[in-house]
Amino acid sequence: MGVSGTPMTYGLLRLVRRVATQLGPDAADALVRAARAWLTDPANAATRARLVSVLADVSRRAGGVTAALASTAAAGVQRYRRSVGSWERELMAARNAIPQHPSGALRSAALETYLGLTDAAPGLVGAATSPERARREVLTALELESRMLRTEALGPGERQAALAANARARAAVLDRNDVPLSATSTDGAGRP
Repeated sequence: MGVSGTPMTYGLLRLVRRVATQLGPDAADALVRAARAWLTDPANAATRARLVSVLADVSRRAGGVTAALASTAAAGVQRYRRSVGSWERELMAARNAIPQHPSGALRSAALETYLGLTDAAPGLVGAATSPERARREVLTALELESRMLRTEALGPGERQAALAANARARAAVLDRNDVPLSATSTDGAGRP
């Protein structure tokens, strides 16, 4: 969980919005880049340290509520350990955040965060203590996300990018082992 008990992704996106308003687009962009790198591989010490560094810089420069949120987020990043369940919650939160912003940098940041989390799926399976179980859970989550993406309030380019990332992630997870998708799959994203 992240800022104020919300999933980490949502808390970071809220913080990006505040940073963009208070410190400008360059600071917000630096935070988005660091957050996406970390969300793609939260076990990577270098990406974690980079995000914590960016959050510390935001805290130092912003002051007030934004500083407190950045400090809280940095502590959350330090404690964060991703499970399939937490990844799925983060993925849903990121997808839901995209249409909350009409356009611009915040919407783009939400989409980038979603794409980064989707790209993290194969690594999540590889790092799991029970890879077979994780593979099934991740494939199920990606299958459900694919369905949700088709009805979500996304622009055509956003939908295409998200569906392509989903298909790549599913293919990469399947390449790790031939675990079939559920019998309810209707989107044809199974193995070629």
